[in-house]
Parts: sequence; C-alpha cells; structure tokens
Amino acid sequence: MVQLTEKFLAAVAGWPVIFEARKIRAAGKVKAARYDPPLLKGAVRAGSRLYASGLRIASPQEVENICSCRISQAEGDGMICPHSVAVALEVIHGEPSPHPPARP
Repeated sequence: MVQLTEKFLAAVAGWPVIFEARKIRAAGKVKAARYDPPLLKGAVRAGSRLYASGLRIASPQEVENICSCRISQAEGDGMICPHSVAVALEVIHGEPSPHPPARP
C-alpha cells in the first residue's frame, strides 16, 4: 500500500499541479474523498460540473489518473490532473479549515 503524502503527489504530478489542487481544495470544491488502496476516489465540483476524480495507485511508480475531466481525457496516459490531486489532499488533510473572513 502506498501512503499518500504531498511529497509522493509532487513526485507523480509535479508542483504546479499540487498548487492548482490546493486552490481547488481551499475553495471547498472537493465534495467526496476516499482512499481504499489501491483506489483513491472522490468528486470535485468545477463550475456546474461534478467530476468523478481519483487515482489508481498500484505502486509508487505506477499511478493512473481516473478523472472524467477534459484535462485528463485530452492528455491521456501519464497526466495527473489537479482534480485527482485535490481529492488526495482532502484524504491527507481531512476537512478543510473554514474560509477566513473577508477583509473590509
């Protein structure tokens, strides 16, 4: 079983994807997240769409993106999208902290 960590996610997806995934999670767009190895599954809201997102993690070197988003479909094998990484971050960190109050 592969342990989910931000270091692992950065190695398989890259820091730019981690950065985008953090924004998705901070905005509260991750609607479901569950990790039952080898499958990470969840749902992410993007506009009016709800994407089934996740990863199939056979080993640290064998990770498959299983997101229904356009990025994943267009790029094909090898591309891990921010939606799936946001689901992983939700599993790692649990419930996001409440949004800070808006500045006047």
